[in-house]
Amino acid sequence: MIRLWLALLLATMYGCSPMIATDNSTLRYFKKRGLECNIQLDSIYDHPLRWVEVSTLNKDTLPIVLFVHGAPGSANNFYDFLADTSLLNQARLISVDRLGYSPYDQGESVVSIQKQSDALVKILSHYQYPWLIVVGHSYGGPIVSNFAIDNPEKVKAALLLAPALDPENEKILGIAKLTKWKATKWMAPDLFMVATDEKNAHVEQLNILLPKWEHVSVPFIHLHGTKDGLVPYENIKFSKTVIPSEFLQIISIKNGDHLLPWSETELVKKEVLKWLTN
Repeated sequence: MIRLWLALLLATMYGCSPMIATDNSTLRYFKKRGLECNIQLDSIYDHPLRWVEVSTLNKDTLPIVLFVHGAPGSANNFYDFLADTSLLNQARLISVDRLGYSPYDQGESVVSIQKQSDALVKILSHYQYPWLIVVGHSYGGPIVSNFAIDNPEKVKAALLLAPALDPENEKILGIAKLTKWKATKWMAPDLFMVATDEKNAHVEQLNILLPKWEHVSVPFIHLHGTKDGLVPYENIKFSKTVIPSEFLQIISIKNGDHLLPWSETELVKKEVLKWLTN
């Protein structure tokens, strides 16, 4: 009960879904919607690598939409998107368990943005496709940004949902100390320990990413709520500073919060579909 209470409290702090998507729950979710999903496994950096794929057309000529969750989170943060018929009519849809968050390596932190980005490369090596769109929420934002900058040849667009990009605006809440104190650390679920490790290393990791921004060569779409209490809206200013205007589109969501994959699902789907059909 104490661990559950702390999980809910920390979920409020981090603003991402704390639930891990097991294989059985994943299969049930899509079966109820009349869809088949493929749960794929590989490994990288001595970590298991897991992702969920849905494709009703199953053609190598299809583009890919790749979804990357925040901290904490899991592939199931984007299952509603993977089950969307309008998207499935246009693309192969993939949602990733980031390193440290799958049912098979839960609690084993990988704080490196570069290594998390390399995991996306490994996943995509399993497919033939003409181009892709990458979507990242919160801490997934800098990961897909790093990926898009490193691999521009097949990236049509990068959609950033409330991304934590600016090292000068990284918000650390006092409640995070609960995962560090010996007296309370035991109560924290493994995935929140991973999220805390990432949060503690995030400024350093964003500074490592900083020099890469001058190499942006694909469109970036930055969506952010004006009332985001977890990743400050000021991250918009950072995007305007580091991304050339010809590659940047800003979408400000009046009174929007941090939970854009859930609170602005239709808007996000609309943006993805726009880039799929453009």
